[in-house]
Formats: sequence, C-alpha cells, structure tokens
Amino acid sequence: MPAVAKRLASHGALLTCALFAGVGALAAGDYGASMDADTQQRIALRALDYILGRNHELLTHKDRIYGPAFELLLLGAERLLRLEDARAVYLSRHLLTHLFFLAAGLCGAQLAYDRYGRRGLALGFLLLFLLHPRLYAHSFFNSKDIPFLSLFLIVLWLTHRAFRQNTARAFLLCGIGAG
Repeated sequence: MPAVAKRLASHGALLTCALFAGVGALAAGDYGASMDADTQQRIALRALDYILGRNHELLTHKDRIYGPAFELLLLGAERLLRLEDARAVYLSRHLLTHLFFLAAGLCGAQLAYDRYGRRGLALGFLLLFLLHPRLYAHSFFNSKDIPFLSLFLIVLWLTHRAFRQNTARAFLLCGIGAG
C-alpha cells in the first residue's frame, strides 16, 4: 500500500487535472455563450480570411486589436470536428478553453515543484489556481483573458525550464511560447 500512496502522491497534480477535466466535461454545457462569443468567432474568421489572402478587412476592422491566435485554434478545432450546430460549437469552445486552462495549471504546478521541490506545495498551487471561483467559471467561456493568463503561466514554466536545461531546443520552445 505505501507504494500506491507514493505513486498517487507523485502524480497528484495529473490526477487532479484529470478529475477537473471530467467535471469540466460535465459542466461545460452549464455555461451559456458570453456576450462577445460571436464577436470573437468573427475575429477568427476575419483572421483566417486575411491569412488565406481572401479579404483584408481585418486591417481596418474595429476589433482588430484582439489577438486571434487562440480563436484560430478554436476555429480550427471546430472545422476539424465539422461542427455546424451552434450548441456543439459553443460546447467545444467551452471545453477546449477549459482544457487549455487545466494545462496551464499543470505547468504552474510543475513550476512550483521545480522551484521548491515540494509536491504538496505544487498541488496546493494547482488547487488554489483551479478552485478560484472567478477563474474556474471564466475558464469555460472567456476566450480572451483565460488563454492570455494560461499562456503566461505556460511561458513562465517554459522559461524556467529553458534556463535550467540550457539547451537550444528548450530556448526555442520558450521563444515559440512567448511569441
């Protein structure tokens, strides 16, 4: 039994995120569309049209100040899964945004563990991050602020990792993440 407890303790953050992913899959339908969900989706469509050279409206549109990177990922998933029903589109966007938030939580927990070498502290960070009521709720429907927060945490972990490993590959990953 002590071996099982040790293994569970060593994978506590991963198990916690798996549990939250399961709960998130069940809860994703409880959140409606945000007031700017349609706007965000149109930003991704304009950005895609611009990238493909079909339309340059993105350069003059009033919402051009919002970065389309995460929205393009969501649009790509929507197209890959061939989702056309509005409910299915919003549910997939909610779930993917939440999964990105959970991945950031794992990176933050790993950063805390790498920095302080204590699993309990890393798990404590993860729980504080995931159980924050406003962050958790927004991790489903906020496709602007939550991806920014999440990517910031991921880049912090990548930067810490790059300086610890001191390899070109690690710094390249850090640069891609920061870019």
